[in-house]
Amino acid sequence: MKDLGSLKYFLGLEVTRNTDDIFLSQQKYCLDLVAEAGLLGCKTAPTPLEQHHGLGRNNAPFLTDPSCYRRLVGRLVYLAVTRPDLSYAIHIFS
Repeated sequence: MKDLGSLKYFLGLEVTRNTDDIFLSQQKYCLDLVAEAGLLGCKTAPTPLEQHHGLGRNNAPFLTDPSCYRRLVGRLVYLAVTRPDLSYAIHIFS
């Protein structure tokens, strides 16, 4: 067993402590996810997904290599554990 000092980052959670509180954040995990998807310069939206999105009716051809999309959706599913407001949008994407 080895003492690595105080906890700062673990399984996508940033941990910040002061004398009275512990603050958990997933900002770095989210920024890494957005950077991996290539969407760093995009505008933000007030809601995770618009109503009547029509994503299920897309007739576009299938991806030639879906592994990148699967990895992105898997990371989003992990994010939904702590962000239930994103659950519906992630369900639609998966």
